[in-house]
Amino acid sequence: MILGFNIGNTNTVMGIYDEDNPEPIYTFTYPTRQKIQSNELSNIINDTLKQWDKHLASSITGAIYSSVVPQSNTTYNKTIEKLFTVTVHSITHLSKMPIGIEYDNPAQLGVDRIVNAVAAFTDYACDCIIVDIGTAITFCQLKQGVLRGGIIAPGVRAAMKGLAQSTAQLFEVPFEKPPRIIATNTNDALISGFFYGWIALIEGIISKIQSTMGTCMVIVTGGMAEILYPHLSISSIIDHSLTMRGIFYLYNNNR
Repeated sequence: MILGFNIGNTNTVMGIYDEDNPEPIYTFTYPTRQKIQSNELSNIINDTLKQWDKHLASSITGAIYSSVVPQSNTTYNKTIEKLFTVTVHSITHLSKMPIGIEYDNPAQLGVDRIVNAVAAFTDYACDCIIVDIGTAITFCQLKQGVLRGGIIAPGVRAAMKGLAQSTAQLFEVPFEKPPRIIATNTNDALISGFFYGWIALIEGIISKIQSTMGTCMVIVTGGMAEILYPHLSISSIIDHSLTMRGIFYLYNNNR
């Protein structure tokens, strides 16, 4: 069995894989803590494994993680190696991978974007735009097996919180489809602005990229994809497990 972690800015997903299947057989999501302590991480891992199978810990033969929170990386390395006596692979731009990268400074490229591109290349084998709707919204251009950069836009939750904190009379609202696009009260006006504003942002950026790249597959993933995807008018597919499969593929490339 393989352990894989997708350590994001807001949440971390822990996946358990069979050694011959890129889809995790079990996943568990927990809030990301930049300064997580080793005993806390040990408890999370052990409790999760026991929920699935109390004997599973003895079957772990490898581990890998993708992290955009470098403050936690040392803790993950030491904790996992101590628990399972395995070498942990931390995915970076220097990891062995089936794609090329064109970026001014690849070390600054978010590892999650690399992982998504590896999964898209492996599973779809075509030029595509990958849209990851999470704490930030990222757009990546994958063309001829090369990750050729992309765009980073503000995430929905952060923008909603920032607006509420920066104004005296506005407040946080749930991110959901409003009853109608034109609102007659402040609460619904905020909901409508964020909901349709982010749909317009995503569709607009995809259209701009395709105007230079040509029409291609659009893959939507990320923690908030489920809410927005059904309302996108642009041709696209949703792939919930894209990142977790990419982590598995990179494990096999670097074992």
